[in-house]
Amino acid sequence: MYQALKALGRETQLVVYPGEYHEFTVASHIEDRLKRYLAWYGHYVKGDAAPPALGQDTSEPAPKPADK
Repeated sequence: MYQALKALGRETQLVVYPGEYHEFTVASHIEDRLKRYLAWYGHYVKGDAAPPALGQDTSEPAPKPADK
């Protein structure tokens, strides 16, 4: 989706959360994603001013449980 939007010249942003897949497990990643969702809806749905740029979340991923 990101590549398609870029190819169309649309404003887009790719945010990668280290160690996360479709279900987030790190609390700071969940919080960051929610802030980004709310900023997007506020701007594109409610018509608020452009959302402030949120920097890339650089927190460390949660350690994976050891394989048995």
